[in-house]
Amino acid sequence: MSKRKLNGKKEKRKKQKADRIPVTILSGFLGSGKTTLLQYILKSTEHGLKIAVIVNDMAELNIDGQTLSRTKKEVITLENGCICCTLRGDLIQEIQRIQQDTTSNFDYVLIESTGIAEPQQVAESFCVDPETLNLAGNDDTMLWNAARLDTCVTVVDTANFSDYLSSLKRFQDVFRDGLDDAEEGEGEKSISELMVEQVEFCNVIVLNKVDLVSKKKIEVTKQLIKTLNPKAKVLTTSYGKIDLTQILNTHTFNLEDASKSPGWLVSLENGATATSGEEDEYGVSSFVYRSRKPFHPLRLHCFLKQLFCFAQDWNASDTSKEENESIRLARKELEKKYGSMLRSKGTCWIAGRDQHEMAWAQSGRIVQITPIAPWFCMQLKEEWDVGDNDEERERIERRIEGQEYGDRRQEIVLIGTDLQQTAIEKELDRCTLTDSEMNEHSLDHLAVGNYADPLQPMVNDYADTKNLFLIARQGQDQHIRIFPGFEVTLSSLALHIHDEECEYANRIKAVKIWLDPTDSVPKGILLATLRADSYEQHTLSLSLLPDKDDAVRRIRIEVILKHAKQTVPMDACEVHIIGKVELLPYASDAEEEEEENKENKNAGYDGED
Repeated sequence: MSKRKLNGKKEKRKKQKADRIPVTILSGFLGSGKTTLLQYILKSTEHGLKIAVIVNDMAELNIDGQTLSRTKKEVITLENGCICCTLRGDLIQEIQRIQQDTTSNFDYVLIESTGIAEPQQVAESFCVDPETLNLAGNDDTMLWNAARLDTCVTVVDTANFSDYLSSLKRFQDVFRDGLDDAEEGEGEKSISELMVEQVEFCNVIVLNKVDLVSKKKIEVTKQLIKTLNPKAKVLTTSYGKIDLTQILNTHTFNLEDASKSPGWLVSLENGATATSGEEDEYGVSSFVYRSRKPFHPLRLHCFLKQLFCFAQDWNASDTSKEENESIRLARKELEKKYGSMLRSKGTCWIAGRDQHEMAWAQSGRIVQITPIAPWFCMQLKEEWDVGDNDEERERIERRIEGQEYGDRRQEIVLIGTDLQQTAIEKELDRCTLTDSEMNEHSLDHLAVGNYADPLQPMVNDYADTKNLFLIARQGQDQHIRIFPGFEVTLSSLALHIHDEECEYANRIKAVKIWLDPTDSVPKGILLATLRADSYEQHTLSLSLLPDKDDAVRRIRIEVILKHAKQTVPMDACEVHIIGKVELLPYASDAEEEEEENKENKNAGYDGED
């Protein structure tokens, strides 16, 4: 490319950058006051801006669009989808059209999203994002060439904020905002999780309707929000009346800063509290729980289940029904003991799942613990996903250096009101392995399922030859996925009951072992029925081959009790599953034949003489 062309391209980019139209995104639940704030902006003469409005309202009557159109401003209504997912392409096209409209000469764009929209996904449309590039078509039509995301605002209903955070309800149980034409399953999202996402990501938060609550509640809500997002500016108002210079042409939004703004992340990076140790007279606080010992999965599950609902249980529950009085009273007693934990997030180490770093995420009353990736100490340094970030690489090395268990650890930020840090830390410490359990703990030689583990199951992938030893219990299924070229052979099923006085064995009539083709199939093949009184063992020779749909098979235990009212602890009854993983004898020949057929086909040879 000639120097003149290169300089011309640079000048074009400079002009594009200077001509980019600024954009403010307004997020918030229905009833928070988004539209009231929008009307206040459009009717104001203070800013002197000619504003185009993009309304993502999919309600049947589209009331928001009709109301705003009376302000004599241009209103573009994006329907049949959500701007954070299905309508991203439409959003890009509309903003480009506004920016290129020489007749109207708009100065500014306001986007009002629905309550179900996630502002981070909308913001990514304005930044270097592969999905956005795909929607735009080519680099020249990318949205960041036409628009600049100036401010990301979340409007909060101060009167209902704490109720939303502690709610177990789904979005569709309370709101219809944005659901009429939304993608299937969008309304299934948790109100508390959506609320936290909207607060943690934005850089300006408007606490609206403060005239409806006491001064104390305003301050508690303000401090809680500052703890959830310490980098955001918090404004208080009634009827959406604010200083508009705080949300228009602020030049304050930065996607990288926004991704680092959640209080839990600030706490992990900077120390003990998200608010840098600021004393809070209203009881809002945060702290980081740390430990170098793994959690016992059963003890952790028992503790957390008192306080929260696990995501996998919540997904299967009917949240439209009101909580009964006895559960509410029990929850209040627990809040007296531990305080109100409204948000916690971090990483944790679960005994028996020692190869994987686990994500701990809790919003309101819903908690989930899911695998992230292998711990860094389990990977080669070249495999660390840190790119050219030498600082991050050194940080990981420091976490591993000199530690018997590498970078395995508990590191969880807890945020809430009236938190009883000592009591919470004491209970979490009780959930870790005892010193004697640590002495017996092995990272490499334990059976899969060695610990009673009712947490959301992980999938056991088999892609190399090995002996197989699984332990399954009622409520602790074993999920297996077999890779092409391998087979799993099950050879023995043995019942074990940990019961010195035969108390539990006398309660059990039989134990059934099922092989289900997938999680969604309630009952598959019955492998065996074992009797508890004889601690029975069943020998078999069952070969399992790779599934063409890459399905995950499930080995499930069903304990049949003699009397319906009796119970048996999860860790008292277990089935040991023995087998092996082998390479299919024809695997290498089949793969070579398939490769040869491909080469012949490409060469135009059909295999016939």
